[in-house]
Formats: sequence, C-alpha cells, structure tokens
Amino acid sequence: MAHDEPDEVYAQRVQDGDREAFRVLIERYEGMVFDLTHQYSNTPEDAEDLAQDIFLKAYRRINDLRSPGRFSSWLYGIALNRCRDYAKNVRRETYAFSRTEEHDDAAVTDDRQPGQDDQLVADERSEQLWDALSELSSTYATPFLLKYRDGMTYKAMSKRLDVSVSALKVRVHRARKKLRSLLDDRNGHS
Repeated sequence: MAHDEPDEVYAQRVQDGDREAFRVLIERYEGMVFDLTHQYSNTPEDAEDLAQDIFLKAYRRINDLRSPGRFSSWLYGIALNRCRDYAKNVRRETYAFSRTEEHDDAAVTDDRQPGQDDQLVADERSEQLWDALSELSSTYATPFLLKYRDGMTYKAMSKRLDVSVSALKVRVHRARKKLRSLLDDRNGHS
C-alpha cells in the first residue's frame, strides 16, 4: 500500500479503528519527535523512551483530535508538553539531589565559588520562564520555542506546523508579549 495520502486520511483511519494507519503516521513523524526528545533528554535511551511515550499518548488520545488535517501540529503539541514535563521532573530530581549535596558540603565548609550566585539567579530566571511558558497555549508556546530555543526560521516553522509565516510571526509576537507580562507580574513590576 502506498503511503502518499495526507495525514488527515491516516488520522481519520486511526480514529475509525485502523491501527496500521497509525504506523504510517509514526514513520512520518518519528524524526520530528526524536529531534525534540533528544533536545530534552540526557541519553539516547531516555529520548527513545520519551518518543515511545509520546506516540502511545497520541494513539490513546487520537479521538481528541478534532481536525485530523492538523495531525502534525497536534502531535508536536503532545510531544512538546511531554518533553516539558520530563524536563521539569529531571530538574526537580536534580535540584533535590543538589540541595542534599549543598547541605552535606555546608557541614564541611561554607566557601562559595564566585559565580555561583549568578548561576542561581540564571537558574531561577530559567525556571520562571518555563513556568510562564507552561501557561501559554501550545498555539503560542510552540512557535516561540521553535524560533528562540531551536533557532528555526519562520519558513521552516511554517512547513513543520502547516501554518502561514505571517500567522507564525503574530503568534511569536503575542507569545513574547504575554511572557513579558507574566514575568513582570511575577517579579512585581507593573
């Protein structure tokens, strides 16, 4: 069977119970999903586990997809949210572990290295940014991250998300504006 039908056809088939049609969608989008999971994970094994989780979640939630023609955007949103959750959990585990180490180190000596305060401030700002990003809908967060974290051009983003360049520019602008507002509110600025 040729696999040259649009995503919409395969997504609709999966919604109608055709499990084999999902295999075609996996083959089409495994590169995109693996690229994303490799950016968030520390090991290839973790990236593979994340990708598997993402495709499993997409399969289980396929009936939530209201516009089968938007499968790639919908899948990317699931992948991005799963990767964010993974990154938050890793940061929490790392933070808890590093706090234990700091406590142990403090018992021995209280010599702080220059630059540690700067790193703590940067970590806190990064955490605030991720928290603010999590409040944005994927409509705005995804293009923002593709532009500023992944360094993608609007043209490449347009191909990946199947959204016009002008719409993406508006979404990135609105995301920046909303993030600025959220961060200012959290830092007590008006």
